[in-house]
Amino acid sequence: MPRLSPETLKAAIDPESFYRVALPNLKGKPNVQGWILAVCPFHSDSEPSLSINLKHGGFHCFGCGEKGDLISFHAKLSRLSFREAINDLARRYLLTLEN
Repeated sequence: MPRLSPETLKAAIDPESFYRVALPNLKGKPNVQGWILAVCPFHSDSEPSLSINLKHGGFHCFGCGEKGDLISFHAKLSRLSFREAINDLARRYLLTLEN
């Protein structure tokens, strides 16, 4: 069965658009390197501790230690396996699977 590679998927998704939809509380402008802070959805957080890079899609929470890329973020947020997250994002962004 053909599968979409994580690299192909990440190249097709604009990280800023993805995170602004996934995190409605994301406000403000990123710094020069593309990093912006947000309230982390993975633990009880009242102050922004989640650092997200809107250029390459990486994230790291200084509160709970979660980190990864936008695929792993989507997997954790949606409670999906990594492969299920790839398939779900491909469906949402109308991407076709590679042969």
